[in-house]
Amino acid sequence: MSYALETKKRKFTRVLESLSKPLTPGDGGAKPAKDPLMAARERLADATHAPSIKRIRAGDGIVDNLTTKTTVSRILRTTSSSASLRPNFVPWDRDRFLERLETFRPVTRWISQPARINEVEWAKRGWSCTDYMRVACVGGCGASIVVKLPDEVDDFEDLDSEKVQERKDVRQKVVEEYRKLLTDGHKDTCLWRTKSCDATIHRLPLTNPDTAINGLRERYLKISKMRDQLPSIETIELPEQVSIEEIISLLPPDFPETSKGDYTQQTNSSEKEINYRSFVFAFFGWDVVKDGSSGLLECRACFRRLGLWLYKPKEEGKEPVYDKLPVHTEHMDYCPWINGTAQSATGTAADRPEGLLSGWQILAQGIRTKHRRRVKATALPPREATPVDSDTLSLESTATDEATQRAKDKEWWSKLRRVREALHVKGPKKSISGEK
Repeated sequence: MSYALETKKRKFTRVLESLSKPLTPGDGGAKPAKDPLMAARERLADATHAPSIKRIRAGDGIVDNLTTKTTVSRILRTTSSSASLRPNFVPWDRDRFLERLETFRPVTRWISQPARINEVEWAKRGWSCTDYMRVACVGGCGASIVVKLPDEVDDFEDLDSEKVQERKDVRQKVVEEYRKLLTDGHKDTCLWRTKSCDATIHRLPLTNPDTAINGLRERYLKISKMRDQLPSIETIELPEQVSIEEIISLLPPDFPETSKGDYTQQTNSSEKEINYRSFVFAFFGWDVVKDGSSGLLECRACFRRLGLWLYKPKEEGKEPVYDKLPVHTEHMDYCPWINGTAQSATGTAADRPEGLLSGWQILAQGIRTKHRRRVKATALPPREATPVDSDTLSLESTATDEATQRAKDKEWWSKLRRVREALHVKGPKKSISGEK
């Protein structure tokens, strides 16, 4: 009998033995049925006593799954809540500073205060306007301050000079107290007590001419879409030291164009007039409001808003509410578009304000700089090459290349010769008698 056949017979015998062998408690098959009385006693014992080790091990998988799910859900909830809560102490973040400054915009909440405690000073030190003349450290220590100054002296013209001066002194002292509260008003553990935003936080990004012109283009294109709501040229007032016609003549040729081609410049006279008005508002920092309100322009640096309908005649033929619109002075006094000290961020008390450039002046300077570079790049046309016979040119170039290569080889060999001479050391000659 072969070895393979004998092996198969042994395997078949083991299978038959396993089928005919009675099941034991240690086997993996079904357990023998228990006595009903014993089963009832075991169930009662399981209900009144702690579970056995076997029962705990059997339920480990379920317990582990429940624990894992609970932990994961808790982590997800913590992550989502922490993602929604942004850090409050970010004195270097200009966007967060502007968010705080924007809370002072509604006139129903805030009335303009002296320069030492105006809304910019509060926003630089982490305060936001939460209610009428109330500031709070939102997201930080939670401190809150109500700002209330004595009435202006101009409201009491019937008082004598001594009382007027006394009221001025009192008002100045109150201003200084609020000036201290800009920092001391925070709680002791608040980080805003130790550091505030620096003077450059309000500066407009106009240093790079390309960035400044791109921002001007974006504002111009958005304002052009509401050109029908803009006041007339006669209503718009400009500073004396600027010529919009000159600035427009210095713009890049592709200035009114966009990458998507959603705007095309027209050539008729009326369209040129509308483009002029749109450019004036964009040049002095005005932009359309973020919420898309019709007939409104705003400044994204001081959040001053312009209601354009106030400067246009009404349908009944009545005169407008205001006959003049000075686009440069409608900004807030602290706005860097018109305030050279705010834009320079380095002005001191000794500096004269007229010596510091405001935002629109830096923008005009950038347009002129870009124009000079463009003119300089196109001023010198490329030299025209003199026509030469191709065969002659190839022979001359070949001869020149060979002469140059020959000179290089000669120089290389001379250097190599000098190196060899420097490294070669002549030793003393041995005498013939010594060799013998």
